[in-house]
Amino acid sequence: MKAKRHLDFGGLDEHLGFQLRLAYVAVSRHFAAAMDRLDLTQKQTGVLWLIGHNGGVSQTAVANELGMDRASMMAIIDRLEERALLTRERSEHDGRRQALHLTPKGRRLLSQARSALTKHEQWLTERYSPAELAMLREFIGQMGG
Repeated sequence: MKAKRHLDFGGLDEHLGFQLRLAYVAVSRHFAAAMDRLDLTQKQTGVLWLIGHNGGVSQTAVANELGMDRASMMAIIDRLEERALLTRERSEHDGRRQALHLTPKGRRLLSQARSALTKHEQWLTERYSPAELAMLREFIGQMGG
């Protein structure tokens, strides 16, 4: 179903990139509402998730996997550390590198985030059949997602 427009988009709304942007906005808004009580952004959730599954991982490795620049990653790590959700320790294998670990508080928050994310994912996927979801995942994967 196409959303009712109040402005003449002059064909802009026929461009795939524009449609993807609107879809991203809808998904982002729903995600933000789902994570509001946890005070987590999409990026923070991704960082916590990767650190939780890869204890001792470096900040650079997480940034690379999430396609983030160094400055943005540092700001996220700083924020999560200020909230006592993770710690930075000097790596045993490379003294120049810091290893990231979740604190007990960080593990608890990640568990809550997983529950919220499960509900968010259900909201997103329930509008598609299994075949449509498989195609959507394939198409997104072709774009590098």
